[in-house]
Amino acid sequence: MSYLLVSKKKQLLSAAIMWSAVGIFLFLRGVINISLLDDPYKYLWVTIALALGVFKAKFVLEKTAKRIIERILKRDDPSHFFGFLPLKSWILIGSMIGLGILLRHSPLNRSLVWSVYVAIGAALFASSRIFWKGWKGVS
Repeated sequence: MSYLLVSKKKQLLSAAIMWSAVGIFLFLRGVINISLLDDPYKYLWVTIALALGVFKAKFVLEKTAKRIIERILKRDDPSHFFGFLPLKSWILIGSMIGLGILLRHSPLNRSLVWSVYVAIGAALFASSRIFWKGWKGVS
């Protein structure tokens, strides 16, 4: 399976694209769905979600992104494409997808549900800039 061996630069690009794309997807899904609700406080929900997302990006996900970049840079070049994240991170991603599905099907307030999507999407997208900088800095 040598076709799955890619350079460090491509692994960084993959991480940047993944975090950016998932962030944009979750953010837009949350904003679009919350905008369709009949909730007089929907703009407040979005504002709070954005603030929480930026906070999470700055104090949690940026550190995670830096650790992932360090992991990629320490690996052999080329390395297995999916190895840019450790197995436990892939399991965590699968769990988070499952939790997102459960959240959407839960009886919780819809404004709260979609605000979680906005917050997580904003956090992922905001912190993806760390990966883009890492990608740009590797030759």
